[in-house]
Amino acid sequence: MKKLICAADVEECVASGQKRCCIDSNTIVTPAAQDKARELGVEFTNQPCGTLSSEVVGCETQDDLDMNSIFKVFKMLSEKGLVEKLLGTALEPPYQAETDPTGLKLVRGQTVKMEAYETGKPGAKVYRQEVIGKTDCSMSAGFLKVDHDSFEQETAQEETYIVLEGTLDVTLNDRTFTAHEGDVLYIPKGVKATKGSSDCARMFYLTYPTGGPDRKLQ
Repeated sequence: MKKLICAADVEECVASGQKRCCIDSNTIVTPAAQDKARELGVEFTNQPCGTLSSEVVGCETQDDLDMNSIFKVFKMLSEKGLVEKLLGTALEPPYQAETDPTGLKLVRGQTVKMEAYETGKPGAKVYRQEVIGKTDCSMSAGFLKVDHDSFEQETAQEETYIVLEGTLDVTLNDRTFTAHEGDVLYIPKGVKATKGSSDCARMFYLTYPTGGPDRKLQ
């Protein structure tokens, strides 16, 4: 049975004077636990160990969690759209596509299912779905949605956006650039800026080389 590490476990580790949590392939660390570990300076290590409790006193395993804790974790994962991924029960692909041995790929845009995208900002209403990636070619492409929200980022690749709906604001050096429906926006690699939308912006993005459209600031 897999072990589950949540934010409360990390806090208990710190309370017991521990700064390292030993995990293995049978351990699931929730996103909330990862955020809490960064906040409190706790390190997760995959060095071999028998059980989590052999190195970290006070960190509970899944067997020790009460139903209330399990419910809270399940609710959090559900809100982030991660339940199907975690349980491996997703029966339908995130989009419908047709392919050819030559490498051609046709994605039916109306079938694309957006997923919550981690920006480093708790509760951010940002969603993404990659439709062209590493297995297809040397670039990435997909859909990005920002719903009345904004987030800081540093581009890890060259990025190009085509605004399909709404408006996209990119702010850097005390200047804001606003891309409207039908506009094309290019951002070079290594640019730190804030992306946002005062309405609900839906975009098609391309990045080169392959990779996500952004990464959160450290």
